[in-house]
Amino acid sequence: LLINDLEGLIKAALGIIPMGLVIRNVRLVNVFTGEIYQADIGIYKGIIAHIDADPDGLATDGSREQDRITGKEEFDGQGLYAIPGLIDSHVHVESSMMTPGNFAKAIIPSGTTTIITDPHEIGNVLGKDGVKYMLEASEGLPMKQFILVPSCVPAVPSVEGAGAEFDKKEIEEMLSWPRVLGLAELMDFKGVISRSERMMEILELARREQIFIQGHAPGLAGRSLSAYLCVGAATDHEVRAGQEARDKIRLGMTLDARESSMSRNVEDIVKAIKEFHYPPNLTLCSDDREVSDLLNEGHMNHVVRRAIESGLEPIDALRAATLHAAKSIGIENLGALAPGYVADIVLLPSLAEMKPAYVFHEGTLVAKDGKLIVDIPEKDFEVEKRNTVNLNNPSLEQFRIKAPIEEGQIATRIISYLSHHSSLTKYEVEELPVKKGYLDISEYEDLKYVAVFNRYGSGDYATGIVRNFGLKEGAIASTVSHDSHNVTVVWTDPRDGQLAVQTIIEIGGGIVCVKDGQVLGCLKLPIAGLMSKLPCEELAREIDKMKDITRKMGIESKNPLLRIATLALPVIPNAKITDKGLVEVNSQQILPLFEQ
Repeated sequence: LLINDLEGLIKAALGIIPMGLVIRNVRLVNVFTGEIYQADIGIYKGIIAHIDADPDGLATDGSREQDRITGKEEFDGQGLYAIPGLIDSHVHVESSMMTPGNFAKAIIPSGTTTIITDPHEIGNVLGKDGVKYMLEASEGLPMKQFILVPSCVPAVPSVEGAGAEFDKKEIEEMLSWPRVLGLAELMDFKGVISRSERMMEILELARREQIFIQGHAPGLAGRSLSAYLCVGAATDHEVRAGQEARDKIRLGMTLDARESSMSRNVEDIVKAIKEFHYPPNLTLCSDDREVSDLLNEGHMNHVVRRAIESGLEPIDALRAATLHAAKSIGIENLGALAPGYVADIVLLPSLAEMKPAYVFHEGTLVAKDGKLIVDIPEKDFEVEKRNTVNLNNPSLEQFRIKAPIEEGQIATRIISYLSHHSSLTKYEVEELPVKKGYLDISEYEDLKYVAVFNRYGSGDYATGIVRNFGLKEGAIASTVSHDSHNVTVVWTDPRDGQLAVQTIIEIGGGIVCVKDGQVLGCLKLPIAGLMSKLPCEELAREIDKMKDITRKMGIESKNPLLRIATLALPVIPNAKITDKGLVEVNSQQILPLFEQ
């Protein structure tokens, strides 16, 4: 990060001119050595210029007092721990359903001062305009929101339709934009390994520009993992199991241990790798975190707390969420408290509890006792007013699945969730009844109809059957449907399914629940069908209402509202459905619904 006044910084460090701010009387947590000692921190124009400390007790002649740093302003640290501002190494702001400004308001008081964000959710809907919106809407915030260029829009072009396609030309342009640090997660890991033309062009560009490449490699091992690492994919946030964590750490891959609202993987990863003693290729991330969790649990402070509770030493957990994260993305003067480093500083009474008392961003106090104390003005953007649901009202016939026989039983391919709390799926083939030419699953409590409608004007849609989704009655439809964010709907009665999709079209995107021909709940997300301009607390209340409705409808997963968002993501094993049809993730092939 740039230092605007290098000469002045040198003078301040030497004591020729006073500091702009001195934070006195803190217990400084040194993420380089693992020490904690008494210190005063001198800051000049947002950069740490000098730290007055004597951890070895050498200044017995009073020389330290004589050389005491002075500042135009002083702040009493009250003996609190001083740690670097927390860094989220991988996050999708859109998944919070908030704008970048409101997201900042929600997380800064928790001690997060930097995020590395992948805007591929809105990129899939609005293309480059969506990415530019995330940049412009995050400009001038009292935190740093760095952008990675989405590498896979759509995630897998051959099996899904999205609102845009990013190829080499688009990616090259976006890499030149400010605050863009590199290439976002390579979700099309099959395309990488199979050396598809599209992925090879993108990777050759990234290698030529020598930029950071973020990975996404769920379950990859052996030669496939080696091939993936050879292209320069540096990180992976998709590790769920301990052995996979150990193997990838050993190969030098940086693990972004994830504690999201849907996938809570920190405990398994920490227990598996803590004996490796301070692995420098361990970072922490939130990935997808929803509003109520941000309010009730926190943001990166919660992830750090979970790592500590799982057995990681507090300083090692802090290293993962500060220094390691900064180094992994190539920022050399962020993530530590030392001369020349950005003065992002959090003061807190307990490392284990991780509840910040004060948060400084570039030497300015921005939050106190869990409250933001600086103003973030509301901004308006043209993109926020676009209706992105370009879909005609579907007919009732589209919610009935026509079979190739009139009566009897037919072998049908079913998407089956491994559990009510997992996003992982597999295919099962089962004989299902056909009545009057249509599939009839009315006698199966664990089976429901599912469809994905392209909302970008292609007219494509596909239907299927899902097991263990959790819905017992009614219908739920959503434009939050990773990653292409088409309209996904699950239903029991065709009329409810139709009404749910019609309502989605009317409101311009969001999540809708229907039962017995009545709309039970409606979460409006007018910005790209993904986000709302409501502030954090107000949006949380609306989301909680919808959660209560979905739970009453039978969905009991950790995040019942976003259960539906996991159905159409063709890069998470193993069985998914898109607007093109049923997808076998490992082979990236479209499969027929019926086995002949």
